[in-house]
Amino acid sequence: MTAKNVYAYSLQPVNYEISEQEQRNAQLALSRSNFKIGQKAWLIMGAIIALAILGLIFIKNYSTIFCWVAIVCVVIYFLVRKFGIEWYAKRKLNEVPVQEIKGLRMGVQPHGISMQQRVGANMGTMTVGWKDIHEWYDTPEFILVNFKVKGQDGAYILPKRMDSNKFPFSTIRKHLNEEVGAAKKI
Repeated sequence: MTAKNVYAYSLQPVNYEISEQEQRNAQLALSRSNFKIGQKAWLIMGAIIALAILGLIFIKNYSTIFCWVAIVCVVIYFLVRKFGIEWYAKRKLNEVPVQEIKGLRMGVQPHGISMQQRVGANMGTMTVGWKDIHEWYDTPEFILVNFKVKGQDGAYILPKRMDSNKFPFSTIRKHLNEEVGAAKKI
């Protein structure tokens, strides 16, 4: 049994550094989850396409231009939702300045996630309790945790590469599943 299995929390906080690219990737992944085409939209698009195709097949001696227009409109709507909104979101996200995060240390404790930062000669500590977290996302590249502490919203992007530094992602998932519920889908 390894030391990682014996003690599932951070004995020492690990370095927490996130590059600008990692932050942008997390923001883009979250924005993609907001722009998914819902089931209702798929049903409406399918019904319009089906009726337009039936119109092309069964309408004789009349103009079928309205059927072609309906098909083209559905295709344009799909392309805008699939590619146009993502392009616009990338453009807007690049306009927002992102600060590289360095010089922080993060640890996992039974009561929450703690973060340490040197402020002048002193070491500042902040702990986000498991009950302060209101939603979380689990992706192949990172875990995103949204929380509210003292009336202020915040978020942690926890890159999976920190797992190699003995940062206990399995413990985080266990606590988040117990306290918050299952991870939201991106």
